[in-house]
Amino acid sequence: MQISTDGDNASKESATKHALYAGVLDTAVTLGALLFASSSVLLADFLKTSLECIAVLLAWLALRRIIHGRNQAFDYGIGKLESLSSVFVGVLMMLGVCVIVVNAVLNIMSPSHISGVGVYISGAAQVVFGIINTRMALQSRQLARQSASPIIKAQQQLFTSRAVGNVFIFASLSLSLLLHDHGWSVYIDPVASLIVAGFIGFSAVGVFTDSFNDLLDKTLDEELQMVITRELVTHFDEYDNLHGIRSRRSGSHVFIDIFLECDPERKVGEVETFFDTLRTSLESKIPNSRVVVGLARSRVV
Repeated sequence: MQISTDGDNASKESATKHALYAGVLDTAVTLGALLFASSSVLLADFLKTSLECIAVLLAWLALRRIIHGRNQAFDYGIGKLESLSSVFVGVLMMLGVCVIVVNAVLNIMSPSHISGVGVYISGAAQVVFGIINTRMALQSRQLARQSASPIIKAQQQLFTSRAVGNVFIFASLSLSLLLHDHGWSVYIDPVASLIVAGFIGFSAVGVFTDSFNDLLDKTLDEELQMVITRELVTHFDEYDNLHGIRSRRSGSHVFIDIFLECDPERKVGEVETFFDTLRTSLESKIPNSRVVVGLARSRVV
């Protein structure tokens, strides 16, 4: 059985902790810039980063509970804390979208030019945090491929939306300042906010979809199903009939149940050896998997 190793858990916890540090710093800088500026996009950015910081904090607490908590009472379900925390991330992302959209619409109805030294502070901060968030998104993507953790996948979506948001906010601030003499430039700020909101909303939908699939015990994706099928085909002469395959995820863990009918004339020891071989082979090919191979009774016709 290959459930998450201490190294994998340490990597996930470390990545989440770094995400929390980056979020706190980003929120603090954004608040400082907002205090010295008049800009709807900066207000939206502050609200967005604050909500995202709370979401990452919840994810970190959930991950610590999974790694360091007592899981004996929840052998199968403890991993779903990852998916539940990802749902919270998605909810807060959507809440941020709503706040940004309302604020942008109000500023379109009553437009004004951006002003204040905070605009320049924020412009510089967008460049710095754009680089940081891009790097964190790439690291989260690599870690997500290794662990298949819903929390890490949600963080990847979060950092990607942050990085794109940094680009759009920097662009909107720059254009608003450069085109200040044009009357229509007052709409650049709120329109940029709406674009950022759209991208965050798209990312949130992806987080919701992945999390709810895990919470509702969706069958494994086609790629992993093919791994199971190929393994059964390899051992086709070891059993008589396949009665069923059940599979699901619980956080970054994978659970697979296979029911096989074997020749009743075979010795019990031979059947057990075959089941152990099949289980070991599948667990070596599907990371963080727990495979159970059960003996099914022959169907009476």
